[in-house]
Order: sequence, then C-alpha cells, then structure tokens
Amino acid sequence: MPARLATLLLLLVAVPAVCQRASVQANVNQSVALQQQRLNQMPPPPQLDVTAARLDAVQQDANELAALSASIQSDLLKVQRGVFVKDLNDNLKKMEKLSKKLRKEME
Repeated sequence: MPARLATLLLLLVAVPAVCQRASVQANVNQSVALQQQRLNQMPPPPQLDVTAARLDAVQQDANELAALSASIQSDLLKVQRGVFVKDLNDNLKKMEKLSKKLRKEME
C-alpha cells in the first residue's frame, strides 16, 4: 500500500511539472517570435554617406580658414598702426594647420 501511495504521489507531482515545462517552452518560443517580428518591422538604419560627410568637413574647414584670413588681415593692419595683437601668432598657426589639412584632403 505505501508503495502504491508513493507512486501515485510521484505521478501527481511529475505530470504537472512536465506539462508546465511544455508551457514555459511555448511561452519562450512565442516571445522569440514576437521579438523577431518587431525586428523585421523596424526600418533599416540609414546608410552613412562618407563622401558627403567628408565634403561637409572640408567645407567647414574652408569657411574657418576664410574667417581666420579675414581676422589676420585686420590684425596685420593693426600691427602696421603700431597696435600689439596678442593672438596673431596663434591665428597664423591655426591658418597654417587648416591650409595643410585642406591640401591633404584635396590630393
């Protein structure tokens, strides 16, 4: 009698565990399928246009070089009048670096 009772209890415990395992696996499969659907519905990321970005950077550098050139011209006029301009040397160095950078980009 106790062996039958133990077998019956074991059977009562094992059956729900097996059924629950199948249910958990079904939930996992369903979640994975929903995630795949969401990923498929998302639009692809835009392609990066490297050439356009490079040209924009060159344009910005050219604009900065033009602004520096105008600034240096006015600074040189001040120097001719005898006024000391403290950032003239730094601006000349920046201008030189930008012109070298632009030259390399154009090669």
